[in-house]
Amino acid sequence: MPHPSLHLGATEIVPLCDGWAPLPVADECPGRDVEWDRERTAFPWAFAGDAGWAWHVHAFLLRGSMGLVLVDTGIGAMGAAAYPVMGHVDEELAAAGTDPSRIDHVIHTHLHADHAGAACRLDGAPRFENARHHVHPADWEFFGSAEDPEDSAPRRAMERLLAEDRLSLLPEDHDVAPGLRLVHTPGHTPGHRSVVVTSDDRSLLITGDLLHLPVQVEHPSWPSSHDEDPALACSSRETMLGRARSQGWSVAASHFARVFGAVGPSGWESAEV
Repeated sequence: MPHPSLHLGATEIVPLCDGWAPLPVADECPGRDVEWDRERTAFPWAFAGDAGWAWHVHAFLLRGSMGLVLVDTGIGAMGAAAYPVMGHVDEELAAAGTDPSRIDHVIHTHLHADHAGAACRLDGAPRFENARHHVHPADWEFFGSAEDPEDSAPRRAMERLLAEDRLSLLPEDHDVAPGLRLVHTPGHTPGHRSVVVTSDDRSLLITGDLLHLPVQVEHPSWPSSHDEDPALACSSRETMLGRARSQGWSVAASHFARVFGAVGPSGWESAEV
């Protein structure tokens, strides 16, 4: 079943979950002396055992005046063998009472498999048959030239969307619908985007992969081993988290076990919803 929804004014945000797997915590924040015991005490849900952190895979269904929108799709059938996580977006949407054919827009924060792997079915058919997909052109180009077949798989699967004119590759920041803005936040990948949802004078930042662990909220300038360009990703993270804190936005983090929260004076503040 999907996690509990967050209601942002008249808009509902439903997290859709593919599951989770433990990843080595020693690989995180290279070159920084992280107080992991302190982090485990503050955010026990973010860790798995003594040496791992809990990498969760989420997409987000938005229901409101902008129609039905999916932000990322989950991993689909492209789960790496090392990680016991497979796609459940069809089941999660069914549990949320939404048919895939009713989705109006699919926003891809970027084209890594855990975010874009379920855009198409195994036979190449679009999973969301009536949706328009939105990808930053820098990611479309970057993943189109990826040498690793695993990295390029979601992009190859989406060629049919381009052929059928269901793919938007606009480079600039823009509103997809009223209250739904795409913001280029490069670094994790060249075309990485975040999403700002606004409804009834309240706003929510969907971070994509600006965040993997809560420690990055307290220390947005610390580099991540997951980013293609760590310095640029740090700049994007500092900018967007700074905006979220100064303007009182809610935040949704794709890879957190507790996806909703806010940027407080001392870092991540989970929201119980």
